Amino acid sequence: MIKVENMISVIIPVYKVEECLNRCVDSILNQTYKNIEIILVDDGSPDKCGKICDRYAAKDNRIQVLHKENGGLSSARNAGIEIANGEYYTFLDSDDWVDNRYIEKLYTLIKETESDISVCNFEKVYSEDTKLENSKIEIYEFTNIEALEQLTGRFYIQLVTAWGKLYHRSLFKDIRYPVCKIHEDEYIAHHLYYKANKIVMTTEKLLYYWQREDSITGIGFNLRNKIYAGRAFKERAEFLDKLGLYGPRDRAYRSTFINYRQIYEHIDEVENKEEILKEFLDLKSNLRKGKYDSKFKIAYELYYMFPRLMKRILDFYVNRIKDIK
Repeated sequence: MIKVENMISVIIPVYKVEECLNRCVDSILNQTYKNIEIILVDDGSPDKCGKICDRYAAKDNRIQVLHKENGGLSSARNAGIEIANGEYYTFLDSDDWVDNRYIEKLYTLIKETESDISVCNFEKVYSEDTKLENSKIEIYEFTNIEALEQLTGRFYIQLVTAWGKLYHRSLFKDIRYPVCKIHEDEYIAHHLYYKANKIVMTTEKLLYYWQREDSITGIGFNLRNKIYAGRAFKERAEFLDKLGLYGPRDRAYRSTFINYRQIYEHIDEVENKEEILKEFLDLKSNLRKGKYDSKFKIAYELYYMFPRLMKRILDFYVNRIKDIK
């Protein structure tokens, strides 16, 4: 594809969201920044989503629709990337929607700071009547290494998601979302940030993150999701280890251990039990030896020697935080 300078490609995977698709697409059509193309990827949706997409395309020549067999979120995003013409990409899930200055603000940040990625904050919403509250807005600029450190730190949630960002197209030259995996953004976020020369982030909330009961984040504990997340964290930890970023590496391994520990408690329900058990035991062995983090070695030993005590301590601090709030 030939890059169109200053154009933003908005890639929206669409699947079984006929009740809220209009809300999502309309929020993009109402953007103050007009040099956009909207790629609606109908991922084999069995409802009326495909027809809704076609109706939008007939009304606005900035919209193109790609109908494909169902392949999942990663497959749909990748299909959109393949036909995108913009200099920059942004991804939006079809049940979410954005402020009408979402693209303008992210694009302005990228240009003013000469960054490759711009990031905004978001609001979890349960009602369409929710208004975005932005009392104090702060702007942060990160090098690629600083962004990797933040990816396991304070701004992890804002940085790790695929959506809520503007990416220079060059970052996706040899990177795609992993197909047939849940938590697909966890698998590639660190690769994208490492390739970027500079990242800019605003704490301003510009995206409405719709909370559905059947979404990945809305269904509570899910063993399959935990396995994918644990493996993604492990891959990130190994990636950071190769870069010599030992602080972020240790934090990534802690997240890995927490996920695997929760999986282990349900090991009899796991389909490929032997494989997962080996991964967990290898991780546990390395942590106990202090291979990754001596502090975590101590915490690990305490957890196993005094599990009830540790739980009571954690519960105490959780309640203290609630009282403070």
